[in-house]
Amino acid sequence: MASSLARFVVFADGSSLTNPGGPGGTGFIVYDRDTRQLRFGGNRYLRDGESPVTNNRMELRAVLEALEPLPRGVTVEVHSDSQYLINSLSKWVHGWRKKGWMTSQGTPVLNRDLMESILAQAAQLKVNYNWVRGHAGHAANEAADALANGAARGSAQPLTTAQVLAALQKVGVATGLSASH
Repeated sequence: MASSLARFVVFADGSSLTNPGGPGGTGFIVYDRDTRQLRFGGNRYLRDGESPVTNNRMELRAVLEALEPLPRGVTVEVHSDSQYLINSLSKWVHGWRKKGWMTSQGTPVLNRDLMESILAQAAQLKVNYNWVRGHAGHAANEAADALANGAARGSAQPLTTAQVLAALQKVGVATGLSASH
């Protein structure tokens, strides 16, 4: 589970109720082990700039929303149930860059704008990407999923601080915070 000593632990997920087309939502949980601060939430998207809302865009956008406010130089472990996200940012990107952001089939890489934004943020940090199986009872991933789906549906915040802390503790992230915090 979450066993490294990175300062920040991130769980992120995305949702598109109609894929493509949306509406969509992001869900993220960010825990700072040093200051014991918790930030979580999500955002709803009817469009994503010039692009239609898709599951993959929402997955990427959730990570970007989690990383953007972090201070430069910190270590971060990002957990996602999206193999597309993990592989894109840690494996495939190297070949795409060499080919001018073209796929092996010679077509432009989808979601390049979000990937480049994440990579620019990650260049200021020390990020490790970790895949977790989705919808398999991983408490923190399920919490990020609930945040993303709630945002996509336009619902009020679907989780309390106590629920998010409990989810983190279930997956081995020692928060040192009580559920009433």
